[in-house]
Amino acid sequence: MKIAFVGNQGGKGVLDFYAAMASGLREGRYEAQCLLLPWLDSERNDLLTQGWPGSDVMTFENWVRGCAWGPDEVSRLRDEYADVNWSAVIASERAFTDYSLLLGGAGQRRESSHYVMQLLVSIVTFLEHVFKVHGAKAVVCQTADTLFSHVVFKVAKHLGVRVFAITPAWLLEKGAQGGYFSNNEFMESERMIEEYRLAGERELSAAEVLRVNAFVDSLKTFQNKTPFIEKNRERNAGFTALSPNVRRLFRYLVTNSQRNPNVEYVKVSPTRKVKANLLRVWRKFLGRNMFGPTDCSNIPAKSVFYAFQYQPEQSTLSQGIFYTNQIALVENISKSLPLGYTLIVKEHPWGRGSRPVWQYRHLAELYNVRFCDAPSKEIISRVDAVIAISGTVGFEALVLEKPTIVLGRTFFTHCDLFYRATAVQELPRIMREILVDGAFDRIPERQAHLNRFLLSYLNSLIPYFPMIENGGHYGVALADQLGIASNR
Repeated sequence: MKIAFVGNQGGKGVLDFYAAMASGLREGRYEAQCLLLPWLDSERNDLLTQGWPGSDVMTFENWVRGCAWGPDEVSRLRDEYADVNWSAVIASERAFTDYSLLLGGAGQRRESSHYVMQLLVSIVTFLEHVFKVHGAKAVVCQTADTLFSHVVFKVAKHLGVRVFAITPAWLLEKGAQGGYFSNNEFMESERMIEEYRLAGERELSAAEVLRVNAFVDSLKTFQNKTPFIEKNRERNAGFTALSPNVRRLFRYLVTNSQRNPNVEYVKVSPTRKVKANLLRVWRKFLGRNMFGPTDCSNIPAKSVFYAFQYQPEQSTLSQGIFYTNQIALVENISKSLPLGYTLIVKEHPWGRGSRPVWQYRHLAELYNVRFCDAPSKEIISRVDAVIAISGTVGFEALVLEKPTIVLGRTFFTHCDLFYRATAVQELPRIMREILVDGAFDRIPERQAHLNRFLLSYLNSLIPYFPMIENGGHYGVALADQLGIASNR
């Protein structure tokens, strides 16, 4: 079987991980041929010096040089890919869109329709060439946090190619490592869904219940810190209004000036980025008193909690694209509350400074909306229900036995205990069922159902963080999920 490893953003670290996965397949003597698809010609040269055969390494940069496109290709993508909403896919790229309504806080470029159409055609036709001409039947990529990876999911699904995205797991048993392969842009896992189905067909053993209970205890104290997060997060990323690139500004600007935006579409506009950094610093200063008390003193009885997603990020851009305007979303939740209920809103700690302060002032003036800056778990324990787009706050709320409404899709939303709203117009009915009619409290064997869901999640994880030193383990796990035989 031919497996394509697509590397765009992430550079050498991502390609080294893929090489480690390929080594795991080779050492296990699995019947697989690995194709590496780096972004740039310079990355290809590095792979060739490592011994990769030239016929197995193709670059997007080389494809763009020879890619001819025109209105006919745009029409073909629109008509042939009737299953794909390309406008939503394009909206998921933060480098030249601002569907998050940050109004300059992200420093995105302005681009023409011509540029966007040409870029999309280049990416799609490159992937079609890999799947149709070179015959790749499976593809390994990053999650849909970039336009390129998002398009990978869409083209692969359309052509019947299986996708395996490297996905770290944040919610883990105490002292454990973990990750998994997600199989669509929503970070959903086919294995996880199948484990959930199987777990629902039997009673759990006493040992399994003990394991789940220990996992729940670890979640109740989880502070969003694992060795993987600590190793891979930029120092102070998200907690300061300044970009992490400020510390290496000269090198960053030199590298950026050399980028071809038709290939590296993440090329920034330096003036817009400088303005965005200054804006975030100023906005963070102006908004320092806008986020409510740091305890739960202002949370009344009969409350619902909504935690802002950090933006721009795939949690809204690909997993909840129609909810990227979170200001409008809070307004709509406010309109949907049963009479006498209050909406408690918490801004993401990383998002402070990104938004214009007027947006907070506007929401604070709504009669049934209050801001609170207490820890999310403390807020969850005080409210009657939780609403989330796709963030892990929804997972944690369910563990804390709170009815939870999910608007987007992510790795845990296949669980039947979540309330799913496919449009904001459904919120009044769902919230009435939960808050007034008490539907959640009447779910039969709710705890047993939750235990089976949590066990299915744990049983689906690869027990290693997706780091280069563990790449071989991920290669073996990939072969197992693809059903590839070993000649060992």
